[in-house]
Amino acid sequence: MHQLLLFCILASQAIYISIIRVEPDVKFKIIIPLAVNVLVFFCSPIQGGLSDYYCRKKGLIFALMINLISSMFFVFWLIWNKPVYIITYIVMVGMAGNVIPVAISAFKDITRKFMNFRFFVAIALFYYFLGDFSPVVSRYLISAKTILEISFVILVISIILIFLLFKDVKDRDIPEKISLKVQLKYIYHNLITHKYILVGLLGSFFFQFSFFQVAFRTEAFKGFLTPLVPIEMISGSLLAILFLKFSKISDEKIFVSTLIFVFVVFLALLIGALIGITNESYSIILLVLFGINYTLVYSTLYSLFIRKRHHHDHGKIFGLLESIDAIAYVFAILLTFAIKIVPAFVLWSISLSLFIVATIFFNRFLKHEKKMQDISSIKPKSLK
Repeated sequence: MHQLLLFCILASQAIYISIIRVEPDVKFKIIIPLAVNVLVFFCSPIQGGLSDYYCRKKGLIFALMINLISSMFFVFWLIWNKPVYIITYIVMVGMAGNVIPVAISAFKDITRKFMNFRFFVAIALFYYFLGDFSPVVSRYLISAKTILEISFVILVISIILIFLLFKDVKDRDIPEKISLKVQLKYIYHNLITHKYILVGLLGSFFFQFSFFQVAFRTEAFKGFLTPLVPIEMISGSLLAILFLKFSKISDEKIFVSTLIFVFVVFLALLIGALIGITNESYSIILLVLFGINYTLVYSTLYSLFIRKRHHHDHGKIFGLLESIDAIAYVFAILLTFAIKIVPAFVLWSISLSLFIVATIFFNRFLKHEKKMQDISSIKPKSLK
Protein backbone atom coordinates (compact mmCIF):
# COMPACT_ATOMS: atom_id res chain seq x y z
CA MET A 1 0.00 0.00 0.00
CA HIS A 2 2.81 2.43 0.83
CA GLN A 3 4.31 2.00 -2.65
CA LEU A 4 1.01 3.17 -4.10
CA LEU A 5 1.11 6.34 -1.97
CA LEU A 6 4.71 6.98 -3.03
CA PHE A 7 3.72 6.56 -6.67
CA CYS A 8 1.09 9.29 -6.20
CA ILE A 9 3.75 11.69 -4.89
CA LEU A 10 6.00 10.88 -7.85
CA ALA A 11 3.15 11.35 -10.33
CA SER A 12 2.00 14.72 -8.98
CA GLN A 13 5.50 16.16 -8.76
CA ALA A 14 6.53 14.87 -12.20
CA ILE A 15 3.55 16.51 -13.91
CA TYR A 16 4.15 19.79 -12.07
CA ILE A 17 7.84 20.00 -12.97
CA SER A 18 7.15 18.86 -16.54
CA ILE A 19 4.71 21.75 -16.92
CA ILE A 20 7.21 24.28 -15.60
CA ARG A 21 9.90 23.05 -18.00
CA VAL A 22 7.85 22.20 -21.10
CA GLU A 23 8.32 25.58 -22.80
CA PRO A 24 11.50 27.21 -21.45
CA ASP A 25 11.22 30.16 -23.87
CA VAL A 26 7.81 31.30 -22.62
CA LYS A 27 8.17 34.73 -21.05
CA PHE A 28 7.15 35.35 -17.46
CA LYS A 29 6.57 31.63 -16.83
CA ILE A 30 8.30 32.07 -13.46
CA ILE A 31 4.95 33.51 -12.33
CA ILE A 32 3.51 29.97 -12.40
CA PRO A 33 5.57 28.47 -9.52
CA LEU A 34 5.36 31.76 -7.61
CA ALA A 35 1.57 31.97 -7.79
CA VAL A 36 1.04 28.24 -7.23
CA ASN A 37 3.23 28.18 -4.12
CA VAL A 38 1.58 31.28 -2.63
CA LEU A 39 -1.77 29.49 -2.90
CA VAL A 40 -0.25 26.28 -1.50
CA PHE A 41 0.97 28.28 1.51
CA PHE A 42 -2.59 29.22 2.42
CA CYS A 43 -4.48 26.12 1.26
CA SER A 44 -2.25 23.13 2.02
CA PRO A 45 -3.12 22.95 5.77
CA ILE A 46 -6.82 23.11 4.89
CA GLN A 47 -6.52 20.34 2.32
CA GLY A 48 -4.62 18.15 4.78
CA GLY A 49 -7.08 19.00 7.54
CA LEU A 50 -10.12 18.06 5.49
CA SER A 51 -8.62 14.62 4.90
CA ASP A 52 -8.28 14.27 8.70
CA TYR A 53 -12.04 14.46 9.17
CA TYR A 54 -13.36 12.94 5.98
CA CYS A 55 -11.49 10.35 3.94
CA ARG A 56 -7.86 9.96 2.83
CA LYS A 57 -8.84 8.00 -0.28
CA LYS A 58 -11.26 10.65 -1.49
CA GLY A 59 -8.71 13.33 -0.62
CA LEU A 60 -6.03 11.60 -2.69
CA ILE A 61 -8.29 11.00 -5.68
CA PHE A 62 -9.55 14.59 -5.52
CA ALA A 63 -6.01 16.05 -5.40
CA LEU A 64 -4.79 13.81 -8.23
CA MET A 65 -7.84 14.63 -10.36
CA ILE A 66 -7.24 18.34 -9.77
CA ASN A 67 -3.66 17.86 -10.99
CA LEU A 68 -4.90 16.07 -14.09
CA ILE A 69 -7.69 18.51 -14.99
CA SER A 70 -5.62 21.62 -14.24
CA SER A 71 -2.79 20.26 -16.40
CA MET A 72 -5.23 20.06 -19.31
CA PHE A 73 -5.93 23.77 -18.85
CA PHE A 74 -2.19 24.38 -19.05
CA VAL A 75 -2.09 22.53 -22.38
CA PHE A 76 -5.02 24.67 -23.57
CA TRP A 77 -2.96 27.74 -22.65
CA LEU A 78 -0.01 26.47 -24.71
CA ILE A 79 -2.30 25.93 -27.70
CA TRP A 80 -4.52 29.03 -27.58
CA ASN A 81 -2.46 31.34 -25.32
CA LYS A 82 -5.49 32.71 -23.46
CA PRO A 83 -4.82 34.00 -19.91
CA VAL A 84 -7.98 32.40 -18.53
CA TYR A 85 -6.48 28.93 -19.03
CA ILE A 86 -3.23 29.59 -17.18
CA ILE A 87 -5.11 31.38 -14.38
CA THR A 88 -7.42 28.37 -14.06
CA TYR A 89 -4.40 26.05 -13.88
CA ILE A 90 -2.71 28.12 -11.17
CA VAL A 91 -5.83 28.43 -9.02
CA MET A 92 -6.77 24.75 -9.28
CA VAL A 93 -3.37 23.20 -8.60
CA GLY A 94 -2.44 25.79 -5.97
CA MET A 95 -5.64 25.50 -3.95
CA ALA A 96 -6.43 21.79 -4.20
CA GLY A 97 -3.66 19.89 -6.00
CA ASN A 98 -1.31 19.23 -3.10
CA VAL A 99 -0.94 15.45 -2.77
CA ILE A 100 1.94 15.24 -0.29
CA PRO A 101 0.22 16.00 3.08
CA VAL A 102 -2.68 13.66 2.28
CA ALA A 103 -0.41 10.83 1.08
CA ILE A 104 1.92 11.06 4.09
CA SER A 105 -1.06 11.23 6.48
CA ALA A 106 -2.54 8.15 4.82
CA PHE A 107 0.64 6.20 5.48
CA LYS A 108 0.75 7.36 9.12
CA ASP A 109 -2.76 5.95 9.50
CA ILE A 110 -1.46 2.59 8.32
CA THR A 111 1.51 2.37 10.69
CA ARG A 112 1.74 3.30 14.36
CA LYS A 113 5.51 2.77 14.49
CA PHE A 114 7.43 6.02 14.24
CA MET A 115 10.62 4.44 12.94
CA ASN A 116 8.63 3.02 10.04
CA PHE A 117 7.09 6.45 9.54
CA ARG A 118 10.36 8.40 9.30
CA PHE A 119 11.60 5.72 6.88
CA PHE A 120 8.51 6.29 4.73
CA VAL A 121 8.95 10.09 4.79
CA ALA A 122 12.55 9.64 3.62
CA ILE A 123 11.33 7.43 0.75
CA ALA A 124 8.63 10.01 -0.03
CA LEU A 125 11.33 12.68 -0.32
CA PHE A 126 13.32 10.34 -2.59
CA TYR A 127 10.29 9.92 -4.86
CA TYR A 128 9.77 13.69 -4.71
CA PHE A 129 13.36 14.17 -5.91
CA LEU A 130 12.76 11.66 -8.71
CA GLY A 131 9.67 13.57 -9.82
CA ASP A 132 11.44 16.90 -9.37
CA PHE A 133 14.67 16.03 -11.15
CA SER A 134 13.54 13.49 -13.76
CA PRO A 135 12.62 16.18 -16.32
CA VAL A 136 16.02 17.82 -15.69
CA VAL A 137 17.96 14.63 -16.35
CA SER A 138 15.74 13.15 -19.07
CA ARG A 139 15.78 16.33 -21.19
CA TYR A 140 19.04 15.06 -22.67
CA LEU A 141 17.25 11.93 -23.92
CA ILE A 142 13.71 12.98 -24.91
CA SER A 143 11.85 16.22 -25.59
CA ALA A 144 10.09 18.24 -22.90
CA LYS A 145 6.70 17.63 -24.52
CA THR A 146 7.29 13.87 -24.48
CA ILE A 147 8.13 14.10 -20.77
CA LEU A 148 4.84 15.94 -20.23
CA GLU A 149 2.93 13.24 -22.10
CA ILE A 150 4.58 10.50 -20.03
CA SER A 151 3.73 12.42 -16.85
CA PHE A 152 0.07 12.54 -17.91
CA VAL A 153 0.03 8.76 -18.33
CA ILE A 154 1.68 8.21 -14.92
CA LEU A 155 -0.87 10.51 -13.27
CA VAL A 156 -3.83 8.69 -14.85
CA ILE A 157 -2.40 5.32 -13.75
CA SER A 158 -1.99 6.58 -10.16
CA ILE A 159 -5.63 7.73 -10.05
CA ILE A 160 -6.87 4.36 -11.28
CA LEU A 161 -4.70 2.44 -8.82
CA ILE A 162 -5.81 4.54 -5.84
CA PHE A 163 -9.46 4.09 -6.82
CA LEU A 164 -9.15 0.31 -7.22
CA LEU A 165 -6.60 -0.71 -4.59
CA PHE A 166 -6.29 1.83 -1.78
CA LYS A 167 -8.23 1.12 1.42
CA ASP A 168 -8.78 3.96 3.87
CA VAL A 169 -8.04 2.67 7.38
CA LYS A 170 -8.46 6.00 9.16
CA ASP A 171 -10.52 5.80 12.36
CA ARG A 172 -14.21 6.60 11.97
CA ASP A 173 -14.84 7.55 15.60
CA ILE A 174 -15.65 11.24 15.10
CA PRO A 175 -19.32 11.77 15.99
CA GLU A 176 -19.94 14.63 13.56
CA LYS A 177 -18.42 16.35 10.55
CA ILE A 178 -16.31 19.43 11.17
CA SER A 179 -17.16 22.64 9.29
CA LEU A 180 -14.56 24.52 7.26
CA LYS A 181 -14.84 27.49 9.64
CA VAL A 182 -13.96 25.29 12.62
CA GLN A 183 -11.09 23.78 10.62
CA LEU A 184 -9.62 27.20 9.86
CA LYS A 185 -9.92 28.30 13.48
CA TYR A 186 -8.24 25.09 14.67
CA ILE A 187 -5.37 25.33 12.18
CA TYR A 188 -4.57 29.02 12.47
CA HIS A 189 -5.31 29.44 16.17
CA ASN A 190 -5.13 26.24 18.21
CA LEU A 191 -2.19 24.69 16.34
CA ILE A 192 0.01 27.65 15.42
CA THR A 193 -0.33 29.22 18.87
CA HIS A 194 1.56 26.22 20.30
CA LYS A 195 5.13 27.50 20.70
CA TYR A 196 6.77 24.27 19.62
CA ILE A 197 4.78 24.21 16.36
CA LEU A 198 5.43 27.88 15.61
CA VAL A 199 9.18 27.82 16.23
CA GLY A 200 9.43 24.47 14.44
CA LEU A 201 7.74 25.95 11.38
CA LEU A 202 10.08 28.96 11.48
CA GLY A 203 13.07 26.62 11.70
CA SER A 204 11.76 24.64 8.75
CA PHE A 205 11.29 27.85 6.75
CA PHE A 206 14.89 29.02 7.20
CA PHE A 207 16.22 25.49 6.62
CA GLN A 208 14.38 25.15 3.30
CA PHE A 209 15.22 28.74 2.34
CA SER A 210 18.93 28.01 2.84
CA PHE A 211 18.67 25.12 0.36
CA PHE A 212 16.31 26.61 -2.23
CA GLN A 213 18.17 29.90 -2.62
CA VAL A 214 21.23 27.98 -3.83
CA ALA A 215 19.31 25.39 -5.86
CA PHE A 216 17.90 28.15 -8.09
CA ARG A 217 21.32 29.65 -8.83
CA THR A 218 23.59 28.82 -11.75
CA GLU A 219 26.57 30.59 -10.17
CA ALA A 220 26.84 28.00 -7.41
CA PHE A 221 26.95 25.16 -9.91
CA LYS A 222 29.68 26.52 -12.20
CA GLY A 223 33.24 25.40 -11.64
CA PHE A 224 32.98 24.34 -8.02
CA LEU A 225 29.95 22.05 -8.15
CA THR A 226 29.34 19.34 -10.72
CA PRO A 227 26.54 19.64 -13.32
CA LEU A 228 25.03 16.37 -12.03
CA VAL A 229 23.66 17.88 -8.81
CA PRO A 230 20.23 16.16 -9.17
CA ILE A 231 21.89 12.74 -9.34
CA GLU A 232 24.01 13.53 -6.29
CA MET A 233 20.96 14.64 -4.27
CA ILE A 234 19.04 11.52 -5.29
CA SER A 235 22.04 9.33 -4.38
CA GLY A 236 22.34 11.01 -0.99
CA SER A 237 18.63 10.55 -0.34
CA LEU A 238 18.90 6.85 -1.20
CA LEU A 239 21.81 6.39 1.23
CA ALA A 240 19.77 8.11 3.96
CA ILE A 241 16.92 5.66 3.32
CA LEU A 242 19.31 2.72 3.76
CA PHE A 243 20.53 4.23 7.03
CA LEU A 244 17.00 4.68 8.39
CA LYS A 245 16.06 1.16 7.36
CA PHE A 246 18.47 -0.32 9.89
CA SER A 247 18.86 2.51 12.40
CA LYS A 248 17.37 2.30 15.90
CA ILE A 249 18.64 5.73 16.93
CA SER A 250 16.03 8.14 18.31
CA ASP A 251 14.59 10.94 16.20
CA GLU A 252 16.15 13.65 18.40
CA LYS A 253 19.67 12.23 18.13
CA ILE A 254 19.44 11.83 14.36
CA PHE A 255 17.93 15.30 13.99
CA VAL A 256 20.61 17.07 16.05
CA SER A 257 23.49 15.10 14.50
CA THR A 258 22.36 15.79 10.95
CA LEU A 259 21.96 19.50 11.65
CA ILE A 260 25.63 19.53 12.67
CA PHE A 261 26.58 17.68 9.48
CA VAL A 262 24.61 20.13 7.31
CA PHE A 263 26.45 23.01 8.99
CA VAL A 264 29.79 21.34 8.22
CA VAL A 265 28.81 20.77 4.57
CA PHE A 266 27.70 24.39 4.10
CA LEU A 267 30.91 25.58 5.76
CA ALA A 268 33.03 23.33 3.52
CA LEU A 269 31.21 24.62 0.43
CA LEU A 270 31.81 28.20 1.55
CA ILE A 271 35.51 27.61 2.23
CA GLY A 272 35.87 25.81 -1.11
CA ALA A 273 34.32 28.77 -2.92
CA LEU A 274 36.57 31.24 -1.05
CA ILE A 275 39.87 29.50 -1.78
CA GLY A 276 38.90 28.28 -5.25
CA ILE A 277 38.75 24.51 -4.79
CA THR A 278 37.36 23.06 -8.04
CA ASN A 279 38.12 19.38 -7.48
CA GLU A 280 35.17 17.38 -8.83
CA SER A 281 35.46 14.51 -6.35
CA TYR A 282 35.43 16.98 -3.46
CA SER A 283 32.22 18.62 -4.67
CA ILE A 284 30.52 15.28 -5.41
CA ILE A 285 31.24 14.01 -1.88
CA LEU A 286 29.89 17.21 -0.32
CA LEU A 287 26.69 17.16 -2.38
CA VAL A 288 26.04 13.49 -1.59
CA LEU A 289 26.62 14.22 2.11
CA PHE A 290 24.21 17.13 1.88
CA GLY A 291 21.60 14.89 0.23
CA ILE A 292 21.97 12.35 3.04
CA ASN A 293 21.62 14.85 5.85
CA TYR A 294 18.91 16.92 4.18
CA THR A 295 16.81 13.75 3.90
CA LEU A 296 17.45 12.79 7.53
CA VAL A 297 16.53 16.26 8.82
CA TYR A 298 13.38 16.30 6.70
CA SER A 299 12.16 12.84 7.74
CA THR A 300 12.88 13.14 11.48
CA LEU A 301 11.33 16.62 11.57
CA TYR A 302 8.02 15.17 10.38
CA SER A 303 8.18 12.56 13.15
CA LEU A 304 9.02 15.10 15.83
CA PHE A 305 6.13 17.32 14.82
CA ILE A 306 3.42 14.69 15.20
CA ARG A 307 4.61 12.12 17.72
CA LYS A 308 2.61 13.79 20.55
CA ARG A 309 -0.38 14.80 18.43
CA HIS A 310 -3.52 12.78 17.76
CA HIS A 311 -3.66 11.23 14.29
CA HIS A 312 -6.65 13.42 13.40
CA ASP A 313 -4.19 16.35 13.51
CA HIS A 314 -1.61 14.80 11.19
CA GLY A 315 -3.03 16.06 7.90
CA LYS A 316 -3.18 19.62 9.22
CA ILE A 317 0.38 19.51 10.55
CA PHE A 318 1.78 17.97 7.37
CA GLY A 319 -0.13 20.62 5.45
CA LEU A 320 1.50 23.33 7.56
CA LEU A 321 4.95 21.88 6.87
CA GLU A 322 4.18 21.74 3.16
CA SER A 323 2.96 25.35 3.24
CA ILE A 324 6.25 26.40 4.85
CA ASP A 325 8.16 24.62 2.07
CA ALA A 326 6.06 26.52 -0.47
CA ILE A 327 6.67 29.96 1.02
CA ALA A 328 10.40 29.24 1.37
CA TYR A 329 10.34 28.36 -2.33
CA VAL A 330 8.71 31.73 -3.09
CA PHE A 331 11.21 33.69 -0.99
CA ALA A 332 14.11 31.88 -2.66
CA ILE A 333 12.83 32.80 -6.14
CA LEU A 334 12.35 36.43 -5.08
CA LEU A 335 15.87 36.55 -3.63
CA THR A 336 17.24 35.10 -6.86
CA PHE A 337 15.58 37.89 -8.83
CA ALA A 338 16.65 40.57 -6.34
CA ILE A 339 20.32 39.52 -6.39
CA LYS A 340 20.83 38.31 -9.94
CA ILE A 341 24.56 37.59 -10.26
CA VAL A 342 26.82 37.20 -7.23
CA PRO A 343 29.97 35.17 -6.47
CA ALA A 344 29.48 31.60 -5.26
CA PHE A 345 30.98 32.37 -1.84
CA VAL A 346 28.28 35.01 -1.26
CA LEU A 347 25.58 32.44 -2.01
CA TRP A 348 27.07 29.93 0.41
CA SER A 349 27.44 32.70 3.02
CA ILE A 350 23.73 33.47 2.69
CA SER A 351 22.82 29.79 2.99
CA LEU A 352 25.06 29.30 6.01
CA SER A 353 23.55 32.36 7.73
CA LEU A 354 20.00 31.20 7.03
CA PHE A 355 20.85 27.73 8.30
CA ILE A 356 22.28 29.11 11.56
CA VAL A 357 18.98 30.96 12.11
CA ALA A 358 17.15 27.69 11.40
CA THR A 359 19.18 25.82 14.03
CA ILE A 360 18.33 28.46 16.63
CA PHE A 361 14.62 27.92 16.02
CA PHE A 362 15.05 24.14 15.89
CA ASN A 363 16.81 24.22 19.27
CA ARG A 364 13.84 26.06 20.78
CA PHE A 365 11.50 23.65 19.00
CA LEU A 366 13.11 20.63 20.68
CA LYS A 367 12.98 22.28 24.11
CA HIS A 368 9.28 23.18 23.81
CA GLU A 369 8.39 19.82 22.26
CA LYS A 370 9.76 17.93 25.27
CA LYS A 371 7.43 19.90 27.56
CA MET A 372 4.32 19.18 25.48
CA GLN A 373 1.66 16.80 26.79
CA ASP A 374 1.35 13.62 24.74
CA ILE A 375 -2.24 13.59 23.43
CA SER A 376 -1.69 10.99 20.70
CA SER A 377 -3.97 8.48 22.44
CA ILE A 378 -6.74 10.88 23.50
CA LYS A 379 -10.09 10.42 21.78
CA PRO A 380 -10.80 13.00 19.04
CA LYS A 381 -13.94 14.25 20.80
CA SER A 382 -11.85 15.64 23.66
CA LEU A 383 -9.71 17.61 21.22
CA LYS A 384 -12.49 19.98 20.30
